[in-house]
Amino acid sequence: MKSSSTVNLLGQRTNSDSALKTLELKSLTIKSPLQHIPGGMKMVCASVVVALFMLLALQFGVESGLSKVDVEALRVPLALHNIIGDIEAVQRARRDVGGVPAELQEIDEDVLLGSVSFAEGVVARMSRLEDNLASTDIRVHAGTPAHGQLIDSYPHIKAVQQGKDSLVVTKASLFLAQNTCQRFGHDDDKCGALVASMKLNGTRLGEKCAAHHGPFGACERPSKYRTVDGSCNNPSQQSWGKALTGYQRLIFPHYGDGIQEPRRPVHGRALPSARKVSTLVTKEGNDLDGSRTLAVVQWAQFVEHDLVFTPASKMVTTGDSIMCCRQDGSHLPPRYVHPSCYPISIASSDPFYSQFRVQCMNYVRSVSAFRSDCSFGPVEQLNQATHFLDGSMLYGSTTDEAQSLRTLVKGKLRSQFQNGQAFLPLSDRPTQYCQLSEPGTCYKAGDMRVNMHPDLVVMHTVWLREHNRVAGVLAELNPHWGDETLYQEARRVVVAEMQHITFKEWLPSVVGEDYVKKMGLQISGSEFSVKYDENINPTVSNSFATAAIRFLYSMMDGDLKLYDEGREANQTMPLLYHFNKPQVVEESKNLVALVRGLATQSAQKNDLKYVDDVKDLLYKDTSSYGMDVVSLDIQRGRDHGIPAYNYFRKLCGLPKAKKFSTFEDVIPQSTVQKLSAAYAHPDDVDLLVGGMAERPAGGGLLGPTLRCVLGEQMARTRKGDRYFYDLAGKPGSFSAAQLREIKKVTLARIFCDNANVETMQPNVFQRFSLSNGLTSCQNTAAIPRVSLNSWREVIVDNL
Repeated sequence: MKSSSTVNLLGQRTNSDSALKTLELKSLTIKSPLQHIPGGMKMVCASVVVALFMLLALQFGVESGLSKVDVEALRVPLALHNIIGDIEAVQRARRDVGGVPAELQEIDEDVLLGSVSFAEGVVARMSRLEDNLASTDIRVHAGTPAHGQLIDSYPHIKAVQQGKDSLVVTKASLFLAQNTCQRFGHDDDKCGALVASMKLNGTRLGEKCAAHHGPFGACERPSKYRTVDGSCNNPSQQSWGKALTGYQRLIFPHYGDGIQEPRRPVHGRALPSARKVSTLVTKEGNDLDGSRTLAVVQWAQFVEHDLVFTPASKMVTTGDSIMCCRQDGSHLPPRYVHPSCYPISIASSDPFYSQFRVQCMNYVRSVSAFRSDCSFGPVEQLNQATHFLDGSMLYGSTTDEAQSLRTLVKGKLRSQFQNGQAFLPLSDRPTQYCQLSEPGTCYKAGDMRVNMHPDLVVMHTVWLREHNRVAGVLAELNPHWGDETLYQEARRVVVAEMQHITFKEWLPSVVGEDYVKKMGLQISGSEFSVKYDENINPTVSNSFATAAIRFLYSMMDGDLKLYDEGREANQTMPLLYHFNKPQVVEESKNLVALVRGLATQSAQKNDLKYVDDVKDLLYKDTSSYGMDVVSLDIQRGRDHGIPAYNYFRKLCGLPKAKKFSTFEDVIPQSTVQKLSAAYAHPDDVDLLVGGMAERPAGGGLLGPTLRCVLGEQMARTRKGDRYFYDLAGKPGSFSAAQLREIKKVTLARIFCDNANVETMQPNVFQRFSLSNGLTSCQNTAAIPRVSLNSWREVIVDNL
């Protein structure tokens, strides 16, 4: 059983009895729901208790249905129809609590109201600390590696507002846990589940949460077009998939205190430093994937940015950025450490950072979100993007963002021209959204991470041009259409093209053709699909966002090669010099050369080797070092309460390991030895690390566990989307003729039409071969062209 020591409302652990007493409310009472009820009614109430208990079992999972699954035979992921809970924690709760389950004990409503009032006071008192931090200039400075990190997780103003409210819920949940189950000796996981059964209804935050999650009056009439923020997709669950809502869980979260404290090891007080794990388990290196191009990597990041945007916290009272280390990389004195800080410790013997005497890597905890059922309970993290594959990185995830990106003329998106070529519009905050110390070239798109590196800028630019190309053709076909219709129809076509490329070309390369078929995700001919299920929640899983999709950084190359039309590399662009400095894309013929590079240059293998550009030099500025993407990803998983790799093995049909040698069923022995050197127990291994250590399965890039998590998400992304492009009979469905044209699209055709290339291989995700050789972009038999003639609207003259 875990320690029942308390955690104060700033997240600091204490074993003092007096500290617990300061959190008690005089009105605290715990009542049995069957107490003082007449005998006949007790039978009815007992039945209700049994029914609720069964509901808990459905919510948190049933062990017998998971442990015997063969991962290779997995057709539909078990988490596809519901959120799977931490089975073992629930089983312990059933054993530890006799009679009426503790989860069903009734908490006096005054206690819930009092806990919120108490928590509001705690959050308000943070202002003194934040004012002190602001006065001492402890903040993120422009152009530094921490600035690049901030850009990658920059919070929207609405995210900051919700984060403040949900922070109150978190502190109130800690109060409830400490004054109910923890004080009676129950473990932290059990307490987290109990507190999650308590609703915000009747509290000041209950109304805010309810308003955020709907229902929404605007959803009453089905629309032909998606909303910008993802709302109203599901007719009965109108907030499913909406931007600025929390991720969902495949496994109930594992927090050290059951509510918010980062996960603790099986034995001891703290897991090994994320940087220590990174240095022991991963290494720098260049092992090329002989069959896949950089387009696989770049499309993975494009998909990630469409589905995932996790913001970092800002100061609650001032809105300033949070810095958790000194500017020189040393640790801050405790009195200057913000409660949202979770910095990564770096050992004095570190193989890279020690030469610069860096001891601390900045990490700020992610913004929290209201829980989807408007309850107290463990922290959930916020997603600023829509949870749909809907081009939000191009079009934006809020109405204001979408409007700011439009010309409002003939349906086109804003752009700016250099040497006769269209590029992304310039940002009005270049020193905020790029790592620039003075104004310079910095782009604006639907996702502020657009400037991260040249290949990402290129992909955004190509798709901006594609939208405007499509809008232009539609305007010629339908001169009577106004700006709004042209914009929405062009957006509808472009999103359909993105979805088709993702599921037809990219996904088979990542998880393998056989797994795509087992999941029922293959795209068939020109036929319509009936795969939509309104009971499937498309909300992105936290484990997908923080682990599964992050495989792409292992495959990035540190040298971006610039190719001429004959596919000779005549120049190299070092990645480390161009993080959030995108001006190079407009220079000379760099954009077209980079497009050829995406389709020509080999990706790195997906393994535990990373190029130093992302391993030690991520977001490097004028100093000699940057950040480590592996350490940051590990730390984020712990921050988010992501359960250990062992639990996801079990979820995905592999045996839960009691000793490290069990991992050898899917992980090479030499790597298992590294894991055992980094971690003290198999249950300590982080999901990202264990998943990346697995051997690729089934002809894809990923091992069975990350493949399972990624495949599960892609299944819900498709089957939970009422506007998915190949569905029939929906308000947004294409005609049969239009669908046939959409299914012709390839990323090769997008490159041909929008990047001034003359030749391309039909499948740009695969290296050249006899069956995938370079061919002229004019060869529409090899690289089909999508005709938009089926979008011509015939006007009938009634006269």
